[in-house]
Amino acid sequence: MKKWWLIGLLLVITLGVANVILNSTKKSNLTSATLLPWEIDITAEGNTRVFDIEVGATTLQQLTQQLQSKITMVPEIALFEAPDKGYRLESYLGKIQLGPFQARIILSLDASPQLLAQFAANSTSSQATPSGNRQLRLNSDDFERASELVITELSYSPAVDTEPNLLEQLFGTPQQRLELDTSSSYWLYPERGLAILVNSEDKEVFHYVPPRHFEQVVTRIKALEVSQATLPADQ
Repeated sequence: MKKWWLIGLLLVITLGVANVILNSTKKSNLTSATLLPWEIDITAEGNTRVFDIEVGATTLQQLTQQLQSKITMVPEIALFEAPDKGYRLESYLGKIQLGPFQARIILSLDASPQLLAQFAANSTSSQATPSGNRQLRLNSDDFERASELVITELSYSPAVDTEPNLLEQLFGTPQQRLELDTSSSYWLYPERGLAILVNSEDKEVFHYVPPRHFEQVVTRIKALEVSQATLPADQ
């Protein structure tokens, strides 16, 4: 009997020590984690800083240099032409590791209507996209010019799926929810320059913009309530 009592006591002590070690490891991992999607700061200039990227100030070239150890491909830059002849310039970084998560990154670039029209006139090829837009390929000179443009929007789609209740714990209660359909909605955080596409059948997509441009994002989302597309729609 005494033998079994000693064995039981040793088991309790062993489990207690293991629990302390595990809790210490989790706390250490949480403390050391960086570049998390909910770590958002608004700079004195009114830009949104996330992943050490200042959306509204950082150029694509600066970002490429900053993430050169993580990027496994040359960033793609494409010009999209809508049926109404409106243009949008985007860069695709592929899947990269940001903090603890692997994610797909798409960037919108700031260019004047005149520069976009010039890029379109100089493009070397054109192809249709599922959204009905056309994707135009930039020539090498325009590619270099585009890489020097400022990032105006960062779209981040991590490989992990997050439950809505955990999203709310991490980001807080959204100021507004815009329903797209029965399975997807956008959660809006205008003061943080953040819109999250929450989809019960797919992974989340996070859109970061300077708060001063947030109404433009809301306008685009409301237009999607009819088409049931997502932002961005062409990549």
